[in-house]
Amino acid sequence: MSMEYVTLKEIEQQGKVWKETLENIEKSQEKLKEFFNKIDLENRTVIFTGAGTSEFVGNTITPRLGTKFLSIATTDIVSNPENYFKKDEKVLLVSCARSGNSPESVATVKLADQIVEDIAHVIITCNHQGALAKSKGNEENSFVLLMPAESNDKGFAMTSSFTSMSLAGLTIFKLDKIDCIKRNLDTVISLIEKNKTKMNDLISELVKLENSRIVYLGSSCLKGLAEEASLKCLELTAGNMSLHYNSPLGFRHGPKSIINDSTLIITMLSNNEYTRKYELDLLKEMHNEKGGKKLLTIDMANCSVAKENSDFYFTFDYAGEYMNEVFNMFPYVYFAQLFAFYKSLNYGINPDNPCPTGEVNRVVKGVYIYDYKGEK
Repeated sequence: MSMEYVTLKEIEQQGKVWKETLENIEKSQEKLKEFFNKIDLENRTVIFTGAGTSEFVGNTITPRLGTKFLSIATTDIVSNPENYFKKDEKVLLVSCARSGNSPESVATVKLADQIVEDIAHVIITCNHQGALAKSKGNEENSFVLLMPAESNDKGFAMTSSFTSMSLAGLTIFKLDKIDCIKRNLDTVISLIEKNKTKMNDLISELVKLENSRIVYLGSSCLKGLAEEASLKCLELTAGNMSLHYNSPLGFRHGPKSIINDSTLIITMLSNNEYTRKYELDLLKEMHNEKGGKKLLTIDMANCSVAKENSDFYFTFDYAGEYMNEVFNMFPYVYFAQLFAFYKSLNYGINPDNPCPTGEVNRVVKGVYIYDYKGEK
């Protein structure tokens, strides 16, 4: 039955799409290097932007890229442009967009051009026919990077589009590490393949749990991913559940109040030994507090402490050399997407169109963009 759903197809095709994304970047890397030299990338602030899941691309990868890389939502920029764009700052705006037709995406690019004197653009988009790709295709200060055609998800939820744009955003600013990125990507793709049956078995068990609340926890890059994972489940279950996200350390500072007997807490563990100490401390604390909540821990390695302090423990069983945890996002989000998909079916919802009444749409509607005249 589930094979009929385009959303499932788009989740399962991601390994292929990721490989194609990297191949496209490899073909463009000399042009990218020339462009970055021409715009003097070294002396620019880089702002990743997008709305919804496209914003979470930047939230997930910028911690890995460094402190001069920011992630600011188009939805924040459009309403308060002067807070984020300064006339005399050199900026590279990296616009991430599945369709490239969201009103805020187009407006943010226009505002940047209007306010910032020395502005450059990279457009990362899944739709070569979209307004963003078309508007910047031939401009001297712009580079349009098109994702593989299959990444322009037909389903309501962004799946392939999110991961391919994240991979692209990470890779174009790490072109000197492209061989390492390829190796890591091959590794995570094979881990997903190897663990598919185990993943499906656990997810079929998890979706039967009577949860009304789900919390995703992750550190650094994985906090951005926790935000995306929680949105996926919220969207595909049409708001039938309460979804939250945080970092393991941040969770204690008030948000932990969300826990009740029908809460499922999903901790996505880092590969960084130092970071894991904090994550495992919280896991032990929550496990010892008893109550009816359920703890699911997702890991790359095998960890007896995490397993002993979780109701459910899933490992991708990676035993190779250290891999930066930004790459955990690919197998982890694959798990989260599948979980959201089957949770949607469990509610009797169509995951391809979870909001048929139209309050929420694949490309946002109802946004009126006002002319910006500058600060008063």
